Amino acid sequence: MTKGFKHYWLWLPIVWALSILLITSIQLPELARENNEVGFVFVSEKHEHANKLLAAFVRTANQKGFIPVPTTSEDSRVVEKEKLDALIDRGVEAIFVTTLDEAFIRPSLERAEREGIPIIAIDRMIDHDSVLTSVMSDNVEIGRMAANHIAAQHAGLDRPIRVVEVRGTAKVRSTIDRSLGLTEYDKANDNLQVVASITGNYDTFQAEIEMSRWLDAGIPFDAVFSHNDDNTFGVVRALESHGLSDKTLVSVDGVTGIYPLIHSGKVDATVVQSPNEMIEVGFKALEHHLNGKKIASHYYSSSYLYEGLAKD
Repeated sequence: MTKGFKHYWLWLPIVWALSILLITSIQLPELARENNEVGFVFVSEKHEHANKLLAAFVRTANQKGFIPVPTTSEDSRVVEKEKLDALIDRGVEAIFVTTLDEAFIRPSLERAEREGIPIIAIDRMIDHDSVLTSVMSDNVEIGRMAANHIAAQHAGLDRPIRVVEVRGTAKVRSTIDRSLGLTEYDKANDNLQVVASITGNYDTFQAEIEMSRWLDAGIPFDAVFSHNDDNTFGVVRALESHGLSDKTLVSVDGVTGIYPLIHSGKVDATVVQSPNEMIEVGFKALEHHLNGKKIASHYYSSSYLYEGLAKD
């Protein structure tokens, strides 16, 4: 892997996010200047998928006549709650949130409900009455898609396919559901076995460390299901450093840096999510709510498995 790959793709989403945040001015004064401001608390500007959600939020809010007020929780549950409370104090029209820990922010969600501020969960399912709706990928199905693809790649084996799962952040609903989809397939089929589940925390560096530590044990395996592309970048580095190039690796998200790895054969496939669609559906739900229309408790956005140009 070249030095340019290790560093260039990491800076692009950061610069992108900082530019958007600077343009939209995310400082949170005590009171809203307008009654049509919509807040968005997103996890971190470190992740390209989060930056795509952010860009879609700003663009769609402006198109629909809302004033976007985005702010990041900096991958901190404490900061996330503080930012939610600040937006509630500001008196925004609504709040979009991509949460790290729905249980931790529940008091803020309940407070928003009391003050008549609708909460729309984005890229997460939040099962609570205080949330207007949740818009996300069907993450259980994503886990199943990954399992089915791995099974198809190893159809000729006369034993169970040994899979290592590199999970996302603990307690985050997308992590739980993607893992559930994989384990449901494991339980329902005798051709696949999850031999290890390690935590990558949706972070390249941590995923590389944890995967390398597990590889050092020398336990046989055939495939890896990585919960997102940031994890996968670390997994690829770990595999390369251990001289392994024959493992099936399935990822999730569809960020820019993953496609060269798929085309070069280092990654087998990724499940591409639809951040633009998530935000668009979220705003449609908000508009229906403001017009007194009933909306569903959750909506699934589309996703699909990408295996490379030659396989499309």
